[in-house]
Amino acid sequence: MTRHHRALPALAVAGSAVLWGLWWLPLRWLAAGDLPGDWSSLAIYGAAVLVLLPVAWYRRRRLRAGGIPLLLIGLSFGAVLTLWNHGVLVGEVVRVVLLFYLAPVWATGFGWLLLGDRPGARRLVSILMGLGGAAVVLGLEGGFPLPRSEGDWFGLVSGLLFAVTLTLTRRAPQVGGLETSFVSFVGGTVIALGFVLFLPDQVPVPAGLADALPPAALVAALWLLPQTWLVFWGAARLDPGRVSIILLIEVVTAAASAAVLTGEPFGLREAAGCALILGAGLLEGFAALRRPAPAP
Repeated sequence: MTRHHRALPALAVAGSAVLWGLWWLPLRWLAAGDLPGDWSSLAIYGAAVLVLLPVAWYRRRRLRAGGIPLLLIGLSFGAVLTLWNHGVLVGEVVRVVLLFYLAPVWATGFGWLLLGDRPGARRLVSILMGLGGAAVVLGLEGGFPLPRSEGDWFGLVSGLLFAVTLTLTRRAPQVGGLETSFVSFVGGTVIALGFVLFLPDQVPVPAGLADALPPAALVAALWLLPQTWLVFWGAARLDPGRVSIILLIEVVTAAASAAVLTGEPFGLREAAGCALILGAGLLEGFAALRRPAPAP
């Protein structure tokens, strides 16, 4: 692959990382209007399912061929999307994103237990850095550094489920990106519907719901689908280590945008935790650079 052709996938992944880092903006914009709480997730993922439905029907044989692995991957990633959305809606963006990016730590554990991948010294150091960054972000003044808010818990659990998704994906390399996206959006729609129906603090559907659906559809078509396609297209043409490193742009984008636009606290503690978690991600990425790149 020429340098020019290598640059395009890298730019695609970087663009996707920036969009994911700013994903909290359209979520909070919709939630501040006529789609309060998880109604925004329900509308966005429902609209994405409708947009992709004709393509999914055209590729229905591939969907059927994906079988149980595709269903598990899609439901797991759908839960990741919805839980992360809920976290940034009720919590602090920086804390939710940083706790989510502990996913490589959990992925290492799952890989060791389920796939027999024994972690080396470099990976153990990255685990310690990631856990140390989480401890700094959560704070040690209250004893053991556990999540102390709803947003913290949702960020942590969504990262844990993302590690589950990565492990399932490694065990089913035949599952295609478009099929995974479609089933994930279906799963996200179902889980968001459950949040809306069963969480006690959800506001009933407002009278202006019909007026709020077109903006949600635009967010799905012009933001969600492009950022998902970009990361799948770019990741299929780059080695995993390079993808892991580029995706760390999301952390920086989310932290900077939240600090500037929301006034959320971003002091020495948050900066130190961010540096440790980013360092853990860089170590993971450089380790993965030594592995063979996937075929496009």
